[in-house]
Amino acid sequence: MNETNPLIALVAYSLAIVSAALLLRAVPKIARHLQHSGESRYASIDGLRGYLAFGVFVHHSIITWIFLRTGVFEFPPSNFYSMLGQGSVALFFMITGFLFWGRLLAQGRQHDWLAFGVSRVFRLYPLYLPLMLVVFATVFHLQGWELKEPGIQLLKQILAWLSFDRPDINQYPQTGMLISNVTWTLAYEVFFYLALPLAATAFIFRSNWRQILLCLIGIYALYQLVGWEHSLKKHFIASFLGGIAAAYWVRRPQLVAWGRTRLASVIAIVALVVAFTAFNRAFKTTPLFLLSLFFVIVASGNTLFGALKPRSIRWLGEISYSTYLLHGFVLWLMVQRLPLALHLDARETWVYLPLMAVCTCLLILVSSATFLYIEQPGMNAGKRIVQWLRLRQKDNRPVTEKVAR
Repeated sequence: MNETNPLIALVAYSLAIVSAALLLRAVPKIARHLQHSGESRYASIDGLRGYLAFGVFVHHSIITWIFLRTGVFEFPPSNFYSMLGQGSVALFFMITGFLFWGRLLAQGRQHDWLAFGVSRVFRLYPLYLPLMLVVFATVFHLQGWELKEPGIQLLKQILAWLSFDRPDINQYPQTGMLISNVTWTLAYEVFFYLALPLAATAFIFRSNWRQILLCLIGIYALYQLVGWEHSLKKHFIASFLGGIAAAYWVRRPQLVAWGRTRLASVIAIVALVVAFTAFNRAFKTTPLFLLSLFFVIVASGNTLFGALKPRSIRWLGEISYSTYLLHGFVLWLMVQRLPLALHLDARETWVYLPLMAVCTCLLILVSSATFLYIEQPGMNAGKRIVQWLRLRQKDNRPVTEKVAR
C-alpha cells in the first residue's frame, strides 16, 4: 500500500458516507433526530464537522500503517495525509472559536455563563469517562491485572487522565496510543472555555484599562496552569482566532452574501487544496490563513456546491465527537489486536486495507450508538442540571427580594 495515495482517503470517505446513509434508512431514531434538529443556522458547519472528524481517523490510519511496518510513530510523508489530521484539528478549533465568540457578540453581558459551564462539562465527559474506563481496563487486562504502581501513583494517573493528559498507566508504555493520543486537543478546548469570560471582558465588554490588564494577566495565568504538564503551544491557540474572525465576518451582510457566491465556493476549495497539498503542518502562518479563508466562507453558509448538505454528511457531523474520541481505540483494536488473534500479518496490504474498511464501517456504527445513547442523554442531563440550579437560585433568593418582585 502506498501511504501517499489519496484514493485510500476517497474510498474511506465513501464507505463512511454510505454507512451513514444506510443507518439513516435502517434506524428511524436517527432520521427523526435529523428531522427534529432541522436546518441549523450554521448547517454548513455541521456538515464540515463530519468531514473533519473522519479525516483525523484516516490520518491516524496512515500513521498506524507506517508504525506497523517501521515500529515508529511519525507523520505521514504525504502532505495531504499529514494535513488531514492537523488541518482538521485547526478547523475544529476555528469552529469552537466561531460558535462561542459569536454567542458572546450576540448576547453580550446577558450571556448565561452558568449554562455555558455546565453544558461544556456535560458535553465532554459523558463519553470520555466510559472511554477512559475502557482504556484502564484494557491496560490491566493486557498486564494480567497485576498492579505495578503504588496506589497513590495510580490515583495521580487517574486524575491526569481526567484532565485529558495521557501519562502511562501502570507502567504500560505509550498508553495514549490506545486512543491515538487524541485528547491533547481537549486541553486546548478547555483552555479556551476557561479563558472565554476573561477574553470577553477584555475585548467585548471593555470597562477600563485596569480591568483589561487584569483579564490579560488572568488569561496568561490560565495558559500556564492548563499547560503545566505539557506547555500549550501559542501557534495552536492561534487557530481559534480564525473562528473569532469568522464571528465578526458573518455579522456583515455584504460579506455573508459574497461568501455564498459560486466564486467564493471556488476560492474556498482552492484555499483548502493549496493548504492540504503545499504544506505538511497546519499550525503555521500561511496554512492557517488559507484555512481561515476557507472557514469564513463556510461559516457564511456556503455548502461548497452541496458537499456539506446531504443528510448522511449531517449525521457524520452529529456524531463527530464520538468519531473523534473513539476512532483511536477502534483502530487499535481492529488493526493491531484483531490480526494477532486471527494470526494475520497486518503489515500486508491485502490484510490492512480490508481491516481499515471494516474499521470505517464499525466506527460509524459505534459512534452513532454512543451519540444516541451516551452523548445525547448527557447533553440533556446538562440542561436539566441548569434548570435545577436556576430553581435553587430562585428558591434561595431573600424573602424581601421575592416580595419586591
